[in-house]
Amino acid sequence: MSGDESGASAAAASRLVRRRRTVLGTAAVAVALSVGGLLGSSWVQSPSQAAADTRPPRASVITAPVVERVLRSTVVLRGTFSDGRTVSAVPTSVALTRATSQPSQLMVTGVYAHAGQSVRAAQVLVEYSGRPVFALKGTLPAYRDLTFGEEGKDVAQLQDALRSSGHPTGSDAKGVFGTGTEHAVERLYAKLGYPVPVNAAGPQSGSGTAVDGGDGAAGAAAPPAAPAAHAMVPASEVVFIPSLPARVVSVPVRVGDPVKGSVVTLARGGMTLTGYLDPSQAGLVTAGMRAQVLAEATGAQADGTVESVGAPVTPDSGGAGDSDSQKTAGGAAYLPLAIRPAAAWDTRFAGQDVRITITAAATDKAVLAVPQAAISAGADARTTVTVVAPSGVQHVVPVRAGVSADGMVEVTPLDGGRLAAGEKVVVGQ
Repeated sequence: MSGDESGASAAAASRLVRRRRTVLGTAAVAVALSVGGLLGSSWVQSPSQAAADTRPPRASVITAPVVERVLRSTVVLRGTFSDGRTVSAVPTSVALTRATSQPSQLMVTGVYAHAGQSVRAAQVLVEYSGRPVFALKGTLPAYRDLTFGEEGKDVAQLQDALRSSGHPTGSDAKGVFGTGTEHAVERLYAKLGYPVPVNAAGPQSGSGTAVDGGDGAAGAAAPPAAPAAHAMVPASEVVFIPSLPARVVSVPVRVGDPVKGSVVTLARGGMTLTGYLDPSQAGLVTAGMRAQVLAEATGAQADGTVESVGAPVTPDSGGAGDSDSQKTAGGAAYLPLAIRPAAAWDTRFAGQDVRITITAAATDKAVLAVPQAAISAGADARTTVTVVAPSGVQHVVPVRAGVSADGMVEVTPLDGGRLAAGEKVVVGQ
């Protein structure tokens, strides 16, 4: 090939290379512009698109299942047990006996009872300076020592108590402390195992009249006979209680303690339970409703019924709102509830603050129930629920509402409506 032909071929090849570069560069620019346009379009929205993107999502319904169960509507409140009226033994002296000397001081020498214990007649509860403290049945308090020759209602009460304890008082007139009553007292103390207390200041056994010496002259006057020592019942040793067996409220002493006050306190009546109902719940509780009582501290449980609902009590009203009750009720106004036990209160309830659960309403058997939020009342005063089918279709079922408890309401379908446990009802959106 000549030199001219070779130069022409090289020039042609060079032009072809330049054309290819130009085409490739143009294509690259086009691709870059396309990609940039796509990226730019993703950041630019039309007004209509912006409005569509900020529109709230389509509303959806919240559902809950229809259930079948027994409903119980309850009211829970606090209450306290009180001992009612109590009587205490406060020894102030030690009686004389025929067998022992007079102690120099009052000292607790025996404790035989404890709080909550049931006490029968003529049972020794505490001993002080070797002398017993026991209970007998009676409504009058022991306000004086009872001894031979005394008369009165308290003597008649002692006679009744002695006879009921198996110690007859013979032919003594009612209310007269005679020989028969004295012998009954002696038998009582013999059974207790203690010397009989006596009162030496009895009637004189001698007249003290001058004695004729035989010559007509009056001889020296005979010395008066010593007073007879008669059995007695000291006020410091007996506690009269209206009904027996009684219950020990407290024994605040131990052996070796000096006697400075009460050595034992007994309840004159059974324990009473008072509940403290919030006035806002007044319409929920009426007499006759069932109540369950629980003492969390001791675990004691019992059933009862509401006996009565009292008038509102405020911290300043006095009466039933005494200071102890106001402390229990938190110083707020309350309605006092009297709770009657199904059986005698367990002694473990004594003095306890308790939880009272009152059943205000209940169904006799399992019923259809829905959450309260599912119940709707229309302008026509009909009560309905809205049922959601598995397909999402909704339909309204007229119902009659019944007992409500724990956020659920008993429902009965009306007008041929159908409702079954497990179906879904609308409770919100």
